[in-house]
Amino acid sequence: MENNQLKFTKIRFFILLFLIIVGIVLCIDLGYIFYKTNFLDTFMPSFCSVSNLIDCDGVAQTSYALSFGVPNALWGILLYSVMLMLLFVDRIQIAFKNTIFDVFKNPKSYIATLGILSFAISMILAFISIYKIEKICVLCFMTYFINLFIALVAADLKSFFINDIKTTIVDFVDGAKNHFILFVVVLTAFILTLVYLEDSLILSPKLKKERAMKEFYADENKYAIKGNILGKENSKVTIKIYSDFNCPFCKVVNIMLHKLAKEEDVFIEEIQYPLDTSCNKKIGGTLGGHENSCLYSRYAIAAKKQGKYWGAADVLFYKHPYSEDMIIEEFKKARLNLDIEKLKSDANSPSVYSELIQDIEKTFSQNINGTPTIDINGVIYPGALPYEELKSKSVLAKKRAENN
Repeated sequence: MENNQLKFTKIRFFILLFLIIVGIVLCIDLGYIFYKTNFLDTFMPSFCSVSNLIDCDGVAQTSYALSFGVPNALWGILLYSVMLMLLFVDRIQIAFKNTIFDVFKNPKSYIATLGILSFAISMILAFISIYKIEKICVLCFMTYFINLFIALVAADLKSFFINDIKTTIVDFVDGAKNHFILFVVVLTAFILTLVYLEDSLILSPKLKKERAMKEFYADENKYAIKGNILGKENSKVTIKIYSDFNCPFCKVVNIMLHKLAKEEDVFIEEIQYPLDTSCNKKIGGTLGGHENSCLYSRYAIAAKKQGKYWGAADVLFYKHPYSEDMIIEEFKKARLNLDIEKLKSDANSPSVYSELIQDIEKTFSQNINGTPTIDINGVIYPGALPYEELKSKSVLAKKRAENN
């Protein structure tokens, strides 16, 4: 041990100490940035968020700011804390003789190995930052170079890190053998902790919400049904969704409502409010991308007459056929088993058009002029609610209905 420590010249020791302390300070700052961007609804921009490219806050809000459910800033603090301990391990071994600290025989090699390994990981993160996120966190990049400098200062450069890495591996294996039970217990606890943190995302509530919403942005509705009844007709909670088949957030809410109907005692109705002036004269002009909305609504109502409303709605939300022939073709692919001639006749009939106009008038009479809008037992909520909020409001509505 003593011979190994002599290789740490004073200048190397103090350079490493300086670099490690700077690394810890940077990671603490990065940890604060992560905290405010992920736990606070409003916050002042960081000094290193100056443009679309140079944006520490933006990087901190992405899923790449965590590894195994742990913010990378915390990993950095742990890394530099271990390096700091290794830097002073000879003093610790003197103070605590014949303890677990005796396994650290070559701290210089360990620091060099940790430095070059963390720098390699840093280069992966730098690539992700530049090419995937397309934002640069200046503080992050500073730690990347600190990792490199630590590796260079501590390493045996004659072997280009090979001897240091070999020494670290051999000592690690020996230490694990000599303290096998402790090693297994600590490793198991560490893995279980990471599994819990990755699964719960307790350290990133915003990312947890995004993950929870991910299923509702899927390219298919795994809760889809084909009939006219979504939920329970005799439910004390009736949810009306004012919707347009070309509205992207309506598609999100559509999946939410299908899931809700499976989990809670509710009844779902969809009210047509196409943002298309070919049938809706209540709006100033057809929104871009909504040119077929009235056509979709007519075919959905026509499918309802054959008991296949929600099956048709699912096709219209996800396939976006651009003509009547394509609508019919997609309905056939979905195996809705519709009477096609009757469907076409109904979709172009005065009665279906009249039913559509009634939906539009009903919507407008309630001062609703945008989609999606959700009505839970007469309480109006504009826009798409987060699923848990939608669920809690439906549960609350049921309690109120039962108390009345």
